Amino acid sequence: MTAYRFRVKFAADPTALWRDILIGGDRPLTAFQATLNEAVGLNQEHLWFFGTDEDYWESSVTYMHPGEYEGFPGGGPRGREETVHNAAETTIEDMVTQLELDERDRICYLFDYGSEWRFYAILKEIGEDDPSETPPEVTTEKGEPVVQYQSLDEDPRSQ
Repeated sequence: MTAYRFRVKFAADPTALWRDILIGGDRPLTAFQATLNEAVGLNQEHLWFFGTDEDYWESSVTYMHPGEYEGFPGGGPRGREETVHNAAETTIEDMVTQLELDERDRICYLFDYGSEWRFYAILKEIGEDDPSETPPEVTTEKGEPVVQYQSLDEDPRSQ
């Protein structure tokens, strides 16, 4: 039985906004993503993926939003150089094993391909004694959530 603790940081300002998320190894990446989005103030209305590269779009392996993955004929894109997985069918344990992640390794997360909200998650701890069925939980946090949509009344120059 294994649970994983990830520190998720906002790439634009990693010291000001981060969340520690504890999640069981048997949970799908979609559960991790939903918890992450809620914790940082993002909705679920856009496409997203987890990847392996700091350049995000250059990731050699991606774990893609299920709707995007299933939208391709035969499931999953063809003719792309990266390896692509359906995030709904991939558990945390699967991803850690496939990517050979160790503590202090990181993955990237890109939400909303137009706005490109960028985060990265550092594997902080592998809890061998924690139950694998641990639901995702934010255990520690710093910073205020992002504002996904600016109010029409706000003057962008005042920020």
